[in-house]
Amino acid sequence: MSPFSEVELITRRELRRTFRSAKGGILAGLSVAGGTGVSMLIAWLDRLQAEKVPVELQAQARDQFFQGLYGDTGHAIAASPYPLWMMLEGALWLAPLLVALMNFDAVSGELSHRSVRFWTVRVRRSSYILGKYLAGWLSVLAVLLTMNVIVWGVTLVVGHFDAGAVFTWGPRYFLVLLPVTAAWCGIATLVGAQFKTPMLSLLAIFAAFFGLWFLRVVAGFSNIDALAYAYPNFYDSYLLSTNAVQLTAGIGATLGIALVATAAGTVLFQRRDI
Repeated sequence: MSPFSEVELITRRELRRTFRSAKGGILAGLSVAGGTGVSMLIAWLDRLQAEKVPVELQAQARDQFFQGLYGDTGHAIAASPYPLWMMLEGALWLAPLLVALMNFDAVSGELSHRSVRFWTVRVRRSSYILGKYLAGWLSVLAVLLTMNVIVWGVTLVVGHFDAGAVFTWGPRYFLVLLPVTAAWCGIATLVGAQFKTPMLSLLAIFAAFFGLWFLRVVAGFSNIDALAYAYPNFYDSYLLSTNAVQLTAGIGATLGIALVATAAGTVLFQRRDI
């Protein structure tokens, strides 16, 4: 088989296994239920505020708030439905947790049961790791997309926003999650594939994610942005920017993290004894 066919085979097999398993179903159900509840609460609070606070004051306050966060881009974001932005922020925080819980045993589970040997004599090791990575990324995106679609619907029904604004900003915010989750999945693939025990894999992934978050916190206090360059969520403002240079930098940085991490994971997996 060609490398592309091998990657496709592993990816399809992993996607079926993920969503047919109890773990995948539980995580997806909890994520969807949580997203629905939070979105309804946010939309209800937003509508309540709209009824009690003059529109002009709301617009002015939001404009100042978002410009403080995103600079010149903040003016455009201030005009977007507030529940959708809150969903984006929630999804950015939830994404690493989803990535860890849905992918920690992708490789380590098969190393533990030695079933990996069945596949590595039939497909290239590089195709095996890449297929695992793509399946993990697509699984997380499927859950996040479901959550976002629910939020869009709830915002239309409960909120006071028109359909044009919801279906303009909703997909735009979701697109921000694509390169960010790609980076998180790359890191999880690199770390998780180094362990034969799923629990150790999970703990190591959490430790790696926490370490990156801690560096982001240190960077914020020390004003040394370089410390946060490996933290995928650092680039959310870049990915939301209306400036083409900043947007390109955000996409390049997050996809660069995904590429480097996955490539490193592939090289290490090719050299290890399974």
